[in-house]
Amino acid sequence: MASNRDIEDKAVATALDDVQKAHPDEFAAVLKDPQRKKEFEDAARDAAREVLKLSSGLRPDMAADEIEAYLEKALSKERVQQIKNGLNIPTYQIRLNKKDDGKTWADITRDGEEFMPSRALVSLAAVKDVSWIQIASVIIEAVMLVLSAVGIKLAVDEKVIQKTAQEIVPVVESSSALQKAVDALKEAFKNGSNYDKAKAIFYLIKDSYSAGILWKIIKSLCSNMSTWDWIKTAGIVSAMIIAALATDGVALIAKIVLALNSAYEFVKKVLNLSQLDEMSV
Repeated sequence: MASNRDIEDKAVATALDDVQKAHPDEFAAVLKDPQRKKEFEDAARDAAREVLKLSSGLRPDMAADEIEAYLEKALSKERVQQIKNGLNIPTYQIRLNKKDDGKTWADITRDGEEFMPSRALVSLAAVKDVSWIQIASVIIEAVMLVLSAVGIKLAVDEKVIQKTAQEIVPVVESSSALQKAVDALKEAFKNGSNYDKAKAIFYLIKDSYSAGILWKIIKSLCSNMSTWDWIKTAGIVSAMIIAALATDGVALIAKIVLALNSAYEFVKKVLNLSQLDEMSV
């Protein structure tokens, strides 16, 4: 079994490799400075080390209040609160409403205002189109949770969310692995415990990482940051995921369990997907 030091080293090396592959030009420009490279590596190692530290005392059967108490011993109260709110960073909402014309419409809004034009669900193609848009929101919010889990604060505007959604819909459409992860997520939210739901979100994040979509989302969400800040953010997330995979996702799944307690809108999005599936039959 790999030692903690081996896992940390692999997490740092993978973070360097991931960011270099995803954003070679920006990576090369930023890391010409040896001090910046060291800062990047130190931040990645700290992220991996935190995962390993937290994983040592967590159990799959822990309730949300036990997880919160445990995390508060290891992290600041501000970090714990950020994790609790990690699935409440708004992207957009889709409401399925049967209207006076007898048709079911998908109203797509953000903060109560129209975000995209409403769509009449009068064909299988229309239903599928709305499904992809809803899946995009689910994946974006899962990635936002990851950023919250490692202490990154985000403030994203409407244009950033629109651009991010437009970029990832084609990736989801063409990725059978992501579609299977979304199917597992829907199943977990129908019949599973909070731990099952959190584990399904973890696997969705893992498959987003494997598909390369994670980097598109991070770069887009962090577009208001300096190049150096989002490069470092990508490295931190990569190292955290590598350490999480080496420890069966224990720490990240626990953080997701905590976030699910107040994630009404996220739950609604997943249930929407099941409702849209029923309309496709």
